[in-house]
Amino acid sequence: MLLLLDAGLFSLLLDGKPSVGGLVVLSVAHASACLLFSLALLKLLPGPYRKPLAASCLFVFATIVFIPVLGMIGLLACIVPALRHQSLTPRSDKWTHSQEALGLPIQPAKPRGMAGISRACELAGPLQYAADPAHRIAALIATLSLKDQDAAPLLRLALKDPEDDVRLLAYGLLNRKEKTIEARIRDRNAQLGNCAPDQAFVQHKALAHDYWALAHLGASQGSTQLLLCARAHEHVQAALQLRPQDGGLQLLFGRILLTEMKLDSASDAFENARRSGIDLRQTKPFLAEIAFLTRQYSDVKNHLVQAGNGSSRLRLNKVSTYWEKPSHDLTQTT
Repeated sequence: MLLLLDAGLFSLLLDGKPSVGGLVVLSVAHASACLLFSLALLKLLPGPYRKPLAASCLFVFATIVFIPVLGMIGLLACIVPALRHQSLTPRSDKWTHSQEALGLPIQPAKPRGMAGISRACELAGPLQYAADPAHRIAALIATLSLKDQDAAPLLRLALKDPEDDVRLLAYGLLNRKEKTIEARIRDRNAQLGNCAPDQAFVQHKALAHDYWALAHLGASQGSTQLLLCARAHEHVQAALQLRPQDGGLQLLFGRILLTEMKLDSASDAFENARRSGIDLRQTKPFLAEIAFLTRQYSDVKNHLVQAGNGSSRLRLNKVSTYWEKPSHDLTQTT
């Protein structure tokens, strides 16, 4: 009916030459018919196409105002049936329905010792860049699943967080780890006096690792850290007197000597560790550090290249990338 009314108004406009008053009456009648038609047409449209309501109504109204009669016919005959058909037809996603889901390629197992480092790297991002303190706190809680040596750098990083809650949680976790290690040290020192030689070696080795872990946990700094390293030094030497071919102890001894800046002795300890069966890739990053400290810059790159892709190398990834640049050739760094 509105379509016939609009068609009749348009025919009156074409047949004669109406006065100004007549034009006003025809325009108002046309606009009224278009407005009523727009409201009626919106009820025929599928639900998703009615929103936002004002924009949809304005689109229909503008179309039929500026295209009299033909605009109404086009919307009724073409647009509305097409949209209703589309909304009633179920969607078919060829990737989720017609085909099987594509599986991810099988990844090789991570080398032993690198899983914890990889997880620590995953948590470092939220700790540094997450805007929401709750996300940073969640990352801190997740460090409970890591070894102390992997969690300690993250906890030390969180001690510098601008949010009080994050700093307090990091300090609490560090203090908790410190208390746990101190309790182990007290128990092992108490057992050390009445041990057989084999047990004495086990206790000295365990105490050396505990003192070393406590020194690098983050809560101890300065002279306290040096004192803890000295205690670790004593127990490593005592254990090596009982079993000098223990490669793990030789590696730990080299790291302690490196911390104490006894570079020549540290180099000898790392060499002894290699001879005792320690993978060369575990000692090379420390030898690179010794080369840097002794200003033998030409050897730094060689040591890092020989370090390969082991867990120690992963910890020094940025350093390795820097020294392996072509600009750090032997002829340019000497």
